[in-house]
Formats: sequence, structure tokens, C-alpha cells
Amino acid sequence: MPIDRQLCKEAFELVNLHGSLRRASRASGIPRDTISRRLRGYKPEPEIPQFPEDDLPTDELIDMMCRRFEKRQAYQNAVKWFPVKVNENKPIGLAFVGDPHVDDNGCNWPLLKRDCEIMRQDGIYAVNIGDTENNWGGRLLREYANQDTSKATSRKLAKWLLTESGVRWWLWLLGNHDNMGDTGVLQAMNSHRIPMVDWEAQFKLCFPGWECRIWAAHNFSGHSQWNTLHGPQKSAHLKEEAHLYICGHHHNWALHQEESGSRDFVYWLGRCRGYKFIDSYATKHGHQPQQYGATILAVINPLATREVNRVQCFADLEHGADYLGYLRKTSR
Repeated sequence: MPIDRQLCKEAFELVNLHGSLRRASRASGIPRDTISRRLRGYKPEPEIPQFPEDDLPTDELIDMMCRRFEKRQAYQNAVKWFPVKVNENKPIGLAFVGDPHVDDNGCNWPLLKRDCEIMRQDGIYAVNIGDTENNWGGRLLREYANQDTSKATSRKLAKWLLTESGVRWWLWLLGNHDNMGDTGVLQAMNSHRIPMVDWEAQFKLCFPGWECRIWAAHNFSGHSQWNTLHGPQKSAHLKEEAHLYICGHHHNWALHQEESGSRDFVYWLGRCRGYKFIDSYATKHGHQPQQYGATILAVINPLATREVNRVQCFADLEHGADYLGYLRKTSR
């Protein structure tokens, strides 16, 4: 009959505790021969430590996951068609700044600097449509060899645009380049707490007597070689209503105003060209550079009596700013 290993271990512990077989037998009432036999069958094994749990109990983890989901859901609900209170009934301009690519050799800095001066005009606010820097990452890190601007200088240029240019930013979108390399850099330099949203934002400008709904995205899904605005048009037809659907990303521009008879609303479609005016990649693929529409200015007039006149979009920022100035002077 095999010896019980637990009994053998208990015999060893008894002898250790009492110091001898005799005293162990007397204290436990187990015959001395029995203890001796069990002791001979004892083979000491290494004692493996019992580590504490490395995390919270599963029930507490589940409770925490529930709370985190509720916070994330609350955030998602808050950013969907979030309100921007304008607090006046005068016309305003909302400048949608196309992909800046401030560190690229082909960035048209003379134009960007001039446009920032125009956007400092009274009544003009701005939305960055995304791709502030090249911010190369992954296999495209090699592209840093083809640009003169270092990472450090690039960060200074981006910070200038964000906090020192004098532009009154309402929103920055984060495009594919903003999420390509060093992520979180723009948020870290955002001392003015300008909202930064990944890829797209739906918001409404709340005037005292009217709301203007705007859907801005780095790009909309859908592409056509014959229709520059295919993506935003697809969203206008199939998704939620807005007065303006606007994006960037493709480094070309287009504007279109239309009335939807079936859905009964008037809307604009827009795409900003951005500031990358010299682009060897585009040239190799047969895309010729455009000269206008780097920033699209939407002049929004809550005092207009007809829906078709409430929003007017301009590919010429200077001309649009002049029109806005006229409206603000003549409005009461």
C-alpha cells in the first residue's frame, strides 16, 4: 500500500516541531514506529512561492469596463452635432484651412502666411481640415531624407500655426498624416485647448434664431475620378442633413451648391486644396497642381431671408473676406 505523501509530510513537520520522534509521538498520540515509517517515506520538494494576483478581481474589472464604456459613450454622444454658440446675429466667416503640411518643401508658405493675416479679420474663425505636418511614420520614415525641415523645426511651425498665428481656431481635425508618426504631439502643444477631433466633426453653429449644421471631415468615403466631390455628395444623399459638407486630403479643390428636392434642403459641398503646391508624387501620377482653393471660406449669414443665401462659399479667401466685411458693416 503506497504511503500517503501528505501523512509523510505531516510526520516530518511533527518531528521538526517537537525535536525528536519520542516527543512527536507523545504529543500527537501517533505510535513512534508509525511516525518513523512515515518519516522514511518523506521526500522533501522545493517550495514554490504563491504570488499575489497581478490585477483586480475579474468582477471589479468588469465593473471598471462598464464605467469606462459609459464615459466613452458619453463622449461620443457629446461630439456628435456639438453646439457652438455664436452669441450674435451678425454674419460670420468660417475658414476651412486645407492640409497645411507646414514642413513639406512644397508648402506654399507665402500664401499660408498671407491667409493667416486675412483670417485675423474680425468675424472670421477657422477649422484646420487636418494633416498639419508630414509627420512621416512606418515605411514612409525614409521620406524625411527628402525634406529640408527637421522634426524639431516642423514642431515649431505647427505650434506657430496653432497658438501664435493669431488665427481664431474653433476646431482642428486630425488627418492620416497627423496619426502616422509621432501621435499626440499636436495635443501636447495645444495650450489654448482648441478642440482636436480625429478625422471628422459634426457641429452646429447656434445663432440666436437659426442653426447652421456643418459636417467637416479630413475626407469622406467614396471616390470618383470624374467627380471631385463624390464623397461628400454621397454623405449628403445617404446620411445626415447639413448645410455644408467639406473635406480636404486630395490636394485639389471644388465647390458645389445644390438643392435636394427629395430631402428638401439646400447644401454646399466643398473640398480644400491645401498648401502643398509642389508635389512630386502627384506629378508622377499625372495630377496637375491647382492654384486656388487652399482655404475655403464659408460666409454664414443668419439674417438672410432665403435658405439659398444663408451660406456662400469662396475659393478665393481674400474675396470672401471682403464680402463678409461688407455684410457685417451693413447688417443690423
